[in-house]
Amino acid sequence: MALAAGTRLGPYEILAPLGAGAMGEVYLARDSRLDREVALKLLPERMTRDPESIARFRREALALASLNHPNIATVHGFEESPGGPMVLVLERVEGETLSQRLRRGPLAIQEGLQVCTQVALALELAHERGIVHRDVKPGNIMIGPRGIVKVLDFGLARRLIGIKDETETPMEGAPVAEPFVFTPPSDPDEDAPTIAIPPMTDGTVSLTGWTVGTPGYMSPEQVTSQAADARADIFAFACVLFECLTARRAFTGAGPIEIMRATLEAEVALERLPARTPDRVRNVLEQCLKKLASDRPPEMRLVRIELEEALGIRRASALREGVAYATPNNLPQPPTSFVGREALLAKCAQTLDRTRLLTLAGLGGSGKTRVALELARQRLEHFTDGVWFVDLAPLLEPERVAEAMAAVLGVRGEPGRPLLGELVAALSEKRALVLFDNCETQLEAAAALATQLLRGSRELKVLLTSREPLDAEGEVVAVVPALTVPDAGVASAAAALANESVRLFVERARAAHPGFELEAASVRLVVEICARLDGLPLALELAAARVRMLGVEQIRERLDDRFRLLTRAAGGSARQQTVHATIAWSFEHLLPPEQALFWKLAAFTGGWTLDRAVPVCSDSGDEFEVLDLLTRLVERALVVVQREGEQVVRYRFLESVWRFALERAVAEPQWHEIRDRHLAVHLDFAEWAERALTGAELPRRLPQVAAEEANLLAALDWAVQSPQRAESGMRIAAACHRYWNLTGNFGAILRASREALAADPAATATPVRARLLTRLAGAQLVTGEHAAALSSLEESLAIVRANEDRPGTARVLAGLSVAALWLDDFELARRHGEESLALYQRLGQTRGIALARHNLATILRYLGRLDEAVGQFEAALETLRRIDDPVGCVLGCAALGSAYTASGRGEEARRALHESLVFQARGEGPREGVYVLESMAEWLAAGGRMIEAAHMLGAARSVREAYRLEPMKRERADMEAVRARIEGALGAEPAANAMAEGASLELRGALVEAGCSLGR
Repeated sequence: MALAAGTRLGPYEILAPLGAGAMGEVYLARDSRLDREVALKLLPERMTRDPESIARFRREALALASLNHPNIATVHGFEESPGGPMVLVLERVEGETLSQRLRRGPLAIQEGLQVCTQVALALELAHERGIVHRDVKPGNIMIGPRGIVKVLDFGLARRLIGIKDETETPMEGAPVAEPFVFTPPSDPDEDAPTIAIPPMTDGTVSLTGWTVGTPGYMSPEQVTSQAADARADIFAFACVLFECLTARRAFTGAGPIEIMRATLEAEVALERLPARTPDRVRNVLEQCLKKLASDRPPEMRLVRIELEEALGIRRASALREGVAYATPNNLPQPPTSFVGREALLAKCAQTLDRTRLLTLAGLGGSGKTRVALELARQRLEHFTDGVWFVDLAPLLEPERVAEAMAAVLGVRGEPGRPLLGELVAALSEKRALVLFDNCETQLEAAAALATQLLRGSRELKVLLTSREPLDAEGEVVAVVPALTVPDAGVASAAAALANESVRLFVERARAAHPGFELEAASVRLVVEICARLDGLPLALELAAARVRMLGVEQIRERLDDRFRLLTRAAGGSARQQTVHATIAWSFEHLLPPEQALFWKLAAFTGGWTLDRAVPVCSDSGDEFEVLDLLTRLVERALVVVQREGEQVVRYRFLESVWRFALERAVAEPQWHEIRDRHLAVHLDFAEWAERALTGAELPRRLPQVAAEEANLLAALDWAVQSPQRAESGMRIAAACHRYWNLTGNFGAILRASREALAADPAATATPVRARLLTRLAGAQLVTGEHAAALSSLEESLAIVRANEDRPGTARVLAGLSVAALWLDDFELARRHGEESLALYQRLGQTRGIALARHNLATILRYLGRLDEAVGQFEAALETLRRIDDPVGCVLGCAALGSAYTASGRGEEARRALHESLVFQARGEGPREGVYVLESMAEWLAAGGRMIEAAHMLGAARSVREAYRLEPMKRERADMEAVRARIEGALGAEPAANAMAEGASLELRGALVEAGCSLGR
């Protein structure tokens, strides 16, 4: 089927024919969608009725799709439409075929080896993917404008992996050999076409099965219809290589049968190779053209390595194969495997390509040396003149640095000539890499030597490891961080082993105890160990070594005494016998002001910002002084920088470093003063946070407060250790109530409040104590401690009245009103509620008024006064909207939606519930979320949508259980009524199943489903 220019096949416009073969016609076309030229390979019309031909065509598409390599033509797609042609859409490869190039004569030896090395790389990948090309010839090799080679036409490719050897079947309409019709190419320099020959014999050549391929390039096993593997391609490749260097075919004859007979019987005339052909190439050809496949090289990789050596290219793969001619180097062989760091290595490799002096900086034990060695190994092929490792750790004098370098290179100093000059001369014309390890021991000498070496050479590159940058000319610093640590929620061994820290721990634990395996019972423990050790490789290795004598739970229990636990009993570098020693070395090399900032920062738990570090750590309050010192600690990898978006930068210690800093800090006379400063700073922050978490800024402020939670708890812990600080502790605990309430952490409210109250044994009747007691009562009610809540409120009320604290009195009365609700005493609740509302109104406290009205509306509803309740809910909500209180609005909208549902006002209920979801997305508190889900269940059940109602009810129950959110008696009764309604409509078992489905949803997922239900 010849297609004329302008013909359209779907989005493709035919521009011109490119060629044709037994398995397809190829056209140049334009892809109108992406405005690019492509090659379209069409299955010939005569073959579209043959299932085997169609299968072969699809096989080619699948083979190409599995191969992604710069030396293989890319497949863009496969088009197949009813009644239309089957089309393989290929990359348009510009240039000329190798067959066309050979018409002008043989390639120069260097050029021919370069072309064939690229072909070998393409075939190597194909073989690794289990694909044999089976039709390697000059006509299927394209040379691009810049010498880039592409292997084409995988029409005869066969997969070897997972497929039994196939028996060839005839291809309808394919050209075949004698006695069938065979038309030789009109141009004798053209390749013979790909053919299919049926079983036959002519007296000398006996074919027992169908033979497919190109005579002159087919291997003997292809000629005789034997099973063919990668060694068939190796034979064809050798035929191509011979032709590149001689412009003559390896096997010739008058027709295909003669050519195939020559393949089986004749020897290739290797004496026709150019006289300057390297012996390696002659040997490769001799081995690859063996008649028996078993006598040929078993893998294309080995052939490729020989050609690269002939070209002077030495690759890292050669070293891995143990080939003696790999890049010269003295890289030490690590005693253990290298784990993870893929992203870091890729980034460092890119950086090394762009710069000549790269320093890998990091804390002792972070794995700098292992990363540098692995990087050097991976880049061996780029430094053909050598990769040289120089360890500076044992050197005590600066002048020994050059001597150590000279010893590695075998350079001997000449009398009267400086050794440095000899080193520069030895490397001046070399494409080499020098790796200086442990430069922190000789910073100035290492920097000076690296600078002089680079100035004297154009091709040399220097890689260094150091605990701090060298500040050398042209230096680029890459910080080697700790390994990634797993999320706390990781539960399966497979998921845990996807993490770098866990993999390292498990591998080293197996080395210490060969029977060790990560099992379901130990996953949580290992994950916690890795997280507590911050992914620090040395710490992980030392902890894993303890598996020989301890179980992982015993190791986890001893992490608080980690500096005794993480000690290497014997073996290993003396500088890394313990985690404590590595950190101590870095600390001892700090200047006194840097040491002072280091131990003062131990006051912070979970990190800090610069604006909070200054008042805690600086006597003068000089922000830039602190910033400069902090920068030095970051450069020495003692402090980690954490960026939270573009606006916020936080700093933190790794836990092991923090424990070392704390160890130093507690011995300092000024330590108590620093802790007091830390307490003051975070008391101010807590009270700011309480205000910030009530308005429109809530979504933005919540993460800021979350980041400081550990510091708030540390400040509280310091406050409760002394009665003199008890008031500060109560203020922090009361201020943090709102944050913990939003996050559903009611246990934290209970613990913090009780510790703060207990710190004042005299129980001083202050407004601060009363405020905290009121906050505590709220958490006690929610968690079911009703009697304790009443006691807290009564004590608080006595204090505020004794102090004539009217705002405090309004708060306590509101609390007593809610407590009465929990106890089903609605009249008492109403009296307290009305008194609280009146007091808030006299004080003019808008938010207090709104919340008091909301509570009063709830009481009125439970008293059966539904219309009055709706009015109060509406008034409260209007105020909460006006002051933009998202949390209050969630509660108000959910309650109003429930009241509307009870009043039969379904559409108004839907609008209120939709608004509650909008506000919930800004606050995401679990308590508020539960009320939304339960109101949704009521509305859906009232509308007869029982499955959806069951989902909401099940989800609400699950959230309540997860956060220990006890419902009031009336709330429980209301939800029981909804459940009974659902069961009455669906039946008990279907209703239970639907509620179980809802219970499987997390809060956010349940709220998303609620939004979908409102939209239907």
